[in-house]
Amino acid sequence: MYRDYGPKKVKFFFIYKSLAHPEMRGNYVQPFTMDERLAHARQAIKQLGATIPWLVDPMDNRLKHALGDRPNSEFVIDPKGIIVRKRAWSDPVALRKDLEELVGKVDKITKPEDLKLKVLDPLPEVAAKGVVERLQRPGMFALVSKPQMEKDGAPFYAKLRPEAEMSVIDQGKGKLYLGFHLDPFHQVHWNNLTKPLRFEISTPEGVKISKTTAEAASVKVATDIDPREFMLDVEAWPSGKTITLTVTYAACTDKDCHVVKQSYVLHRERDKDGGAAPNSGFRGQTAEAMIKRLMEGDKNADGKLSKDELNSLFQGRMAEFDLNKNGVLDKSEIEKMAEELAKRKKE
Repeated sequence: MYRDYGPKKVKFFFIYKSLAHPEMRGNYVQPFTMDERLAHARQAIKQLGATIPWLVDPMDNRLKHALGDRPNSEFVIDPKGIIVRKRAWSDPVALRKDLEELVGKVDKITKPEDLKLKVLDPLPEVAAKGVVERLQRPGMFALVSKPQMEKDGAPFYAKLRPEAEMSVIDQGKGKLYLGFHLDPFHQVHWNNLTKPLRFEISTPEGVKISKTTAEAASVKVATDIDPREFMLDVEAWPSGKTITLTVTYAACTDKDCHVVKQSYVLHRERDKDGGAAPNSGFRGQTAEAMIKRLMEGDKNADGKLSKDELNSLFQGRMAEFDLNKNGVLDKSEIEKMAEELAKRKKE
């Protein structure tokens, strides 16, 4: 379409936003700085071989928010700046019909095989992968985490991804996942002949967590790039309280190692820009599993869910499933909601 409608003065842009699915496409992780996000975009341009211009959203994700927070949305804007077509998910067939209607048909449609794009491989992996067994974390969601950036400090070679069960976000109690993922753009690996990664958590009064310090297990091979992961139990985390995590690790290249100590401030708040990792969230869960998750919010044990009892992820869809409009979800409505959510997660 770019080849067909570019000559007709239609401008095309790709928009690079926060990662919808971190840990995919070569283990990419969410960038912490604008320079890192720009590096992602440059790599994508190089890797895909396309000549369509890219726009890169600032780190506050203002464009993502303004465009509806969708991971793969599509907009057609007329010369006056008015949105004349929009869809939550990109649809090339529908887009071509839009352009035919708005601009006119082309004499010859360019086919994918006509493009001859030179698509490159992802960034190379610098060490072994699949050495350390991964933790499973279904039903968990990214937490707001603020890396404490120091002027002229070392890059965050390993980036923390904190996730929690919705019960932690809603009620301050449940499972907390801490994953330290090497950023492939820094081309570093773990040196397993040195001290392993270690973290410490500083908790304010009222916050109780099963572990406030832990060290990664020893690994038999000399080097690898697998994440260092931990699962903790949150016994109490009052709303409004933050916790500070400090991590020490060595990230190495073939020539030298960088031993760094870095800190994060974690909030008991879902990061709506954090994306969904492949084995987290509600992705892939059955309707039965979703019902169980939903019913964890049934505080008065009456077998129904009010809006306050419904976890915050789905509160905005209360009206959709409250079929009799009585302000609560009964058993049949909860089952219908779970079935619909399970169906959509498989699509």
